[in-house]
Amino acid sequence: MYNECMARRTASKKGTRNLIITLIVIVLIVAIVAVVIYFAAPELFDELLGKIDPSGDDGKTPPTVLAPGEGELQVHFMDVGQGDSILILFPDGKDMLIDCGNKSAGYDFDVTADYLESYLPDGKLDYLMLTHSDEDHVEYMSDILELYEVSTIFMPDILAEPSGTSATAEELRDEIAALAPEKLAMFDDEDTITTQVYARFFIAALTEPDCEIVLNVDPDEDTNSIVITDGTEQSDGGYDGATYLLTFYCPTEEYYAESDLSSAEEKNAVSPIGILEYNDVRIVLTGDSNEINEPIFVDRIGGYIDCDVLKVGHHGSETSSTEEFLDAINCEYAVISCNADGNTFYHPRQNTLDRFIEDDMTIYRTDNNGNIVLTVDENGEMKFTLEREVDQSVNRDGWTDEEIAAKG
Repeated sequence: MYNECMARRTASKKGTRNLIITLIVIVLIVAIVAVVIYFAAPELFDELLGKIDPSGDDGKTPPTVLAPGEGELQVHFMDVGQGDSILILFPDGKDMLIDCGNKSAGYDFDVTADYLESYLPDGKLDYLMLTHSDEDHVEYMSDILELYEVSTIFMPDILAEPSGTSATAEELRDEIAALAPEKLAMFDDEDTITTQVYARFFIAALTEPDCEIVLNVDPDEDTNSIVITDGTEQSDGGYDGATYLLTFYCPTEEYYAESDLSSAEEKNAVSPIGILEYNDVRIVLTGDSNEINEPIFVDRIGGYIDCDVLKVGHHGSETSSTEEFLDAINCEYAVISCNADGNTFYHPRQNTLDRFIEDDMTIYRTDNNGNIVLTVDENGEMKFTLEREVDQSVNRDGWTDEEIAAKG
């Protein structure tokens, strides 16, 4: 019996040893084949690798692996009442302003102008972006263009055509008609915006000296036309030496062709959604994105990309920050630019805030916290600096359906 047991144990050990040897041989063969493919057919290697591990984040193989950055990134969510305005100071010294509008009483643009001057003392802006044509995003953009020399302007593919019979409307139409024909020809979508505030920005943008105009349009869903980085673009779509990357997912040419901008929701949905990445921190910028373009963005990123900070779309409206969108970006912080007591749209809505609460997100709001500054340092550490501190319970309190009904 003893000899029989020993024989069984010996056989078992041999079987285990043979299995281990077989596994080692298989791993070596796979490694050798991978090396051969890598050198003989690198494109096939990348394709196979993408299928095995599609980046772990967004379902697509990223074209650029960012190098560690040594400087500080600053994102200023400025308190402009019921409006949006974001100043980005990139670690390489470049700067960008996204929107500058307001639609509420008691706002003083001079306060914002003084704030900007303290960070932009040379009177120059590298990038200026208008996400869409609503007054609470565009109202003071023409003033910005008077104050600063702007190198590049990003704007919607929407022609200004101010309506009305007033002398001001007639004057604006005459100024637009006198603009350079080659610049007007850039705007090939048949839809127009008829407000005077958009017309003033449109004229100021197209007459800005030595300025490049870039439309917020992607040719298709696989191409990002607007990418801001300190890297050098490569033929494969990557950016060599990049430490930061701001990639915008703009409406496509097909989207513009199919949308007639007949509703406020459609006008808001032309807002590009941007992802700003630096030292392993990702910040999502949204304009007034909503339930129309959020699902398109989710599809374009492959369903998921792990982010950290969300600039909440459309001031926390009930049609923005859908569950699908929040699940796709998985942020820890939400920043809302709003004025709950200074708008007739009842932003932010409680049901939207409840989605942030359910996801255990920390909420900051410009109406309660004032100017909100996010910094990311060389170690990837995030820090929020608030003009005013309030308890989270204050920022988690929004307009309910019952409160709106009581207002009549």
